[in-house]
Amino acid sequence: MRLLHVVSSHADGSQCDQRCQGAAINLGATGQLSEIGEQAILDALESRPDADAVYGDIKIAGNTKRRSAWSPTRLASEPGCCLPLAVRCTTLAELGCRITDPDLPFRLVRSESLVLHVPAVVSCHSRAPAGAPVTEINNHLVEVGIAGTAVAGSEAGTYRIVPDPSHRPPLSIIIPTAGQPLGEGSHQELAVERCLRSVAALERPNLEIILVVGDEYQGDPEAINDFGLPIRLERRPPREFSFADACNRGLLTARNELVLLLNDDTEMDPGALDALAVHFGDPTIGAAGAMLRYPDGTVQHAGMVIVMAHPLHPFVGWQPSESRTHGGTLARDVIAVTGACLMSRRSLLLSVGAMSEQFPFSFNDVDLCLKIRRAGYRTIVEPGAMLMHRESLSRTAHIFDREWQRWLDRWGEVTDPWYHPDYHQPNDPTSLNLNANHLEPPVRRNHFQARDTSLSPRVHHRRRAENLETPASAP
Repeated sequence: MRLLHVVSSHADGSQCDQRCQGAAINLGATGQLSEIGEQAILDALESRPDADAVYGDIKIAGNTKRRSAWSPTRLASEPGCCLPLAVRCTTLAELGCRITDPDLPFRLVRSESLVLHVPAVVSCHSRAPAGAPVTEINNHLVEVGIAGTAVAGSEAGTYRIVPDPSHRPPLSIIIPTAGQPLGEGSHQELAVERCLRSVAALERPNLEIILVVGDEYQGDPEAINDFGLPIRLERRPPREFSFADACNRGLLTARNELVLLLNDDTEMDPGALDALAVHFGDPTIGAAGAMLRYPDGTVQHAGMVIVMAHPLHPFVGWQPSESRTHGGTLARDVIAVTGACLMSRRSLLLSVGAMSEQFPFSFNDVDLCLKIRRAGYRTIVEPGAMLMHRESLSRTAHIFDREWQRWLDRWGEVTDPWYHPDYHQPNDPTSLNLNANHLEPPVRRNHFQARDTSLSPRVHHRRRAENLETPASAP
């Protein structure tokens, strides 16, 4: 196949039918292919016969817009995020649509088509390609089962989902707590009480709260102020604290299918629970996380990335608005979210083995999200769900070497499809969060490869240097 039909926004694309072995691309009224655009698109489709479509990075008025791999959730938040989109003519015929149809990307989502991303500029435009209108987004939400309505976002061409207030599925919130006080003195409010107060303020029905406590708890957990919430205590047997074990014990006793793992040092903004829960109408969603802010309002978590085997938090210390250029304020697919606020389905978590107790303190949340992805489900972050997080109030942040070694043994160096390869600069071991930020590349790469959203673990360079084999591990 070496044939690309270039279609303007004023054409109907009707030349593509089941007999055509080429592909079609709609560049819009003002777009044109870059020097490498046609070759990059055709090479990608030729190298992956199972792929249905391909898109790439673009330039808008001379500025490069780097994109992530295929993200159905971001498509509903920013419908122009994959345009222009080249689609095989045979796929167009199977879907019964034209290359110019505005709902084409959503049809690819619903048909579970394989869409590749080329991390290089394939087209240039004087203005951003126009995505599907809001009516098509809302039709798509209905089709996939999301009980919400898309409304205009803060940026042109972006949208957010407003949940249907009548759709509030039962939810179990699992909170491991050590009963840490906020501040000094015997009469200080506990962190878990401040967390519960924020949940009670939501006035959300169909909740159950499971507080998981062990020997590390300071004081009498029976004396916790419940703020009128339906709370149950789950006691851990005497043993060293393990966040993974605490979450799993709460999960086993949860009575609802929808569950939220929540740190006791968080406080919820209004609407946070519903903003997360609405996504689970879509059966392809496996986990959802929120945007977490430090007490000063800056970003602590907005989805995670994996760089050189390290699971990292981008945008740390940024104002949320500063991350907009890189999609940080849009709901989107990510490789992992933090266990400080992770919503999922109880049955799915149990089916993948829940949190691995091989990671009692660190990596348990990322390991869980990778297992969810391996099982065929997606992990997303929803910045419309916002929480304040007093990170590591209950313990000092520290990565134990044994957990790092287990992480490398299990997953090696995982390729993160949603983190652009150009952003792997610099490699500063003294500031890993800097490595996670979306920094401009110092040089233009001459080599690129189309990528899908499958997990691609490989042996980490540290293992290669030590000449060690990566052992197979059970989840």
